Amino acid sequence: MIDRSGLSGKTALAVVLAALALSGCASVRKPMTAGQYQYMSAEEIATLSPSQRQMMNYRLETAFLSRPGNVKSGVAWSEYLKAEGRYSEANQVMREVAARNPDSGDALLHYAETQAALGHYPDALRTIRDAERVAPRDWRTFSQEGLILDQMGQPMEARMRYRQALSLSPKNPEVLSNMAVSYVLTHDLATAENYLREANDRRGASSEVQINLALVLALQGKQQEAQRVATAGVSAEQAQINLAALQAATAPGGAWEQFAVGAGG
Repeated sequence: MIDRSGLSGKTALAVVLAALALSGCASVRKPMTAGQYQYMSAEEIATLSPSQRQMMNYRLETAFLSRPGNVKSGVAWSEYLKAEGRYSEANQVMREVAARNPDSGDALLHYAETQAALGHYPDALRTIRDAERVAPRDWRTFSQEGLILDQMGQPMEARMRYRQALSLSPKNPEVLSNMAVSYVLTHDLATAENYLREANDRRGASSEVQINLALVLALQGKQQEAQRVATAGVSAEQAQINLAALQAATAPGGAWEQFAVGAGG
């Protein structure tokens, strides 16, 4: 079984190839509003300076402790804890928030995500299905269930959930990217490429979708196109980072080769 514990975000495929760990769903991310830390994801928090993160620590913990039953403050504090690698604490926070808000799809969704980050997949599956009953029109819940099922080694069932998510949010680039990761896990790189191309063409697609597409292209020997995709529309510094990721993932004895051998065993 592939362990997807750790930061959940849009870099799922990059993490597979570079660190042999898959991330969770990008769909629970919320846009940051200026001056409002509560809208930042764990991935966004992880990019901040130490001083900024220290300030966030105080503000978010204080907000949560003053209103422990509030879904927004609970999710915000949980995201910060995940950014710090404190997954057990993040899970405890969301357990309390979900218990106080059993009819909140957001609370249950984030609780399922923290359970999955700890590898508690059967529990996470039960929680996300509760979220689906509470919020049956929320595409994020079905996308998250797909990720959990992939983590449990059930790709066919996972892809059915991604299709449900896409029926609610057609051509959503985050769901398409999650579908692509599912095919990477079963070594169907051609199909993964098709989904990532579609995701990358969508308005609002993240930069992580771009690098994921480049990685899949590189793994199929399409090196020149992979380099073009990895460097398109990014700064010179980011282009070098992306190219280094490609090289590390595809080098002999690198992450993809190790993953392929492990999966085959």
